[in-house]
Amino acid sequence: MFNIKNGLCDLEKTLDGEGYAYSNLTCRKKGIDFIPKSITRYIHLKYINLSHNNINDLVHLYFLPNIIFLDVSYNMLKEIVELKKEYLKNCIYINLSHNLISHMNNIFLKNLLEFNISYNTINNINIYISNTIRILNLSNNNIKNINFKNKLNNLLDLDISFNPIENLDFHTLMPNLVVLRINDNSTISMDKLNNLNNFKCLQSLFMQNYLYFKDISYKDVKEILLQNSKDIHLLKFNGNRLNKKTDHIEQADVNK
Repeated sequence: MFNIKNGLCDLEKTLDGEGYAYSNLTCRKKGIDFIPKSITRYIHLKYINLSHNNINDLVHLYFLPNIIFLDVSYNMLKEIVELKKEYLKNCIYINLSHNLISHMNNIFLKNLLEFNISYNTINNINIYISNTIRILNLSNNNIKNINFKNKLNNLLDLDISFNPIENLDFHTLMPNLVVLRINDNSTISMDKLNNLNNFKCLQSLFMQNYLYFKDISYKDVKEILLQNSKDIHLLKFNGNRLNKKTDHIEQADVNK
C-alpha cells in the first residue's frame, strides 16, 4: 500500500519561517493505484512526481497550496475535472501526458505557465484555459480544431503535432504565438497554409513529415513557405534558419 512518507525528501524551512517541512514527494514506478487523503496534511509540498503509476484521480492534490511542479504522466487518468481558481494556487508546471484522458473541463488555475497533456485521446478542447499559459503541448491526441473559449495572450509555444488538425484559423486565440509545432500532419490542405500570415509574432515553424511536402522538391517547399509567410518575420523552419533572401534551410531536414 502507498505510504507517502516513503517518497518524502528535501526538508526545507517553511515559508512562514516557523519550522521545517518536506518540499518534495517522488514516487515514480511504485504501482500506486490512488492518492490517499492523508496527502492533504503535507501542505508544504512544492514538487510532486507520481509518474509511471496507475492513478486515476487527483482530487486530493488540488488543495495543496504550495505545489509548483506536478508530474502525473504515465498513469490511468481518464478525465480532467474543472480546475478552479482556488486549486493548485501556485502551480506553474503540470504534466499529464501519457494517460487515458478523453475529456477536458475548464482550467482556471491562476499561475499555470506550462501544461503538457500530450499522448492522450482528447477530441475537443472547446474550454476555458488559463490565460497565464506560455507553453502548451497538445500533441498526439485526436484534436481537429483549436477552439478554446478564451484568448491566450501569453501563449508563446504551441505543439499540436500528431493531431488531425484541419485548419490554421486560430490566430485570434493566441496573438503572440512565437513557436508553432504541427509535425506529422496530413489533414491541413496546402491552401490553408496562407493562414500562417495571420500569426504576426510567429518566428519558428515545425512541419516535419507534413504530407504535402513529402513528394516535392526542397526548392518548392521553400517557395511555398515564403509565399505563405510574406506578412510575418518567420525565422526558422524545422529548427533551421530560414532566410528570405538566401537559402538557409537544410534540405535533409525539410522532409525529416
